[in-house]
Amino acid sequence: MLARSALLVRLSHDSPMNRIAAGVIVCSMLGVAHAAEETAVERNPLDAKVIGDVGYFFLSTDMRVRVDGETSDVVGSDVDFDDTFGIGDFDRFRADLLWRIKPRHLLRAMYFKNNRHAIRSIERDVTFQDETFPVGATVDAHSDLTVAQLSYEYAFLRRENYELAGGIGVHYVDLGLSLGASISAQGNQASRRADANASSNAPLPVLGLRWMWRLPHDFYVGAQLQYFYLDFDPYKGSLTDLKASVVWQATDHVGIGLGYNDFGFRFDISDRGNFDGRLRWNYGGAMAFATFMF
Repeated sequence: MLARSALLVRLSHDSPMNRIAAGVIVCSMLGVAHAAEETAVERNPLDAKVIGDVGYFFLSTDMRVRVDGETSDVVGSDVDFDDTFGIGDFDRFRADLLWRIKPRHLLRAMYFKNNRHAIRSIERDVTFQDETFPVGATVDAHSDLTVAQLSYEYAFLRRENYELAGGIGVHYVDLGLSLGASISAQGNQASRRADANASSNAPLPVLGLRWMWRLPHDFYVGAQLQYFYLDFDPYKGSLTDLKASVVWQATDHVGIGLGYNDFGFRFDISDRGNFDGRLRWNYGGAMAFATFMF
């Protein structure tokens, strides 16, 4: 029997790499669909063997960060990374995979990547790690974030028109931040080059609930909540992932969906030599997508 699975791909409309990735994924989905064609019957999101959602995501991000000194006791500036350095969204990519091993047993995986970069003349002094970037300096800022998740779910309530599943899993967060600038001569100080970077990565356990309900006229409503709190050196903070969507299943194999997703984490990190400070990062927004089921 073809493994039951679900695939969610979120792609930026202006990224060539993401369009290539989308092509590869869609081709893979078509191959799987061809293999399942002989046994195809009427599908819905509660029992479909393969689900693929591909669409446009109207996301916005918000990141506040403070990075303290690595070799000193300097307290870094509390900075809104997006506003201060004019960073927009680049290379936005997210994929979700759901494999239904048995009717009540599922594995879920997620991969999200958001790399951003901008160059701007800053309007305030910014202390980042052991460097201070003065007002007027032209700063080259980078923010690279990767989040991966793997979890197991059990559908403890499963009926013809709804399913409620609980899960436990782990998120892996890999974050890298860097600032660079050429500092002009001031007073008795000569011109110099200033560079600072900070990174952190850690596996973070999560608990979650997922619910789906079949409505009349081939509409389906879904919701998902994942939450985690940690207070263990060098990390203290929380992670949340909320998603809600409604899908109209226009045919046995094609549906149209709208939804909203909000993902964020807030951590105080005291990892000297890598990242010592505070991080608040969030993305959220509406989704418009097409659903293909086989």
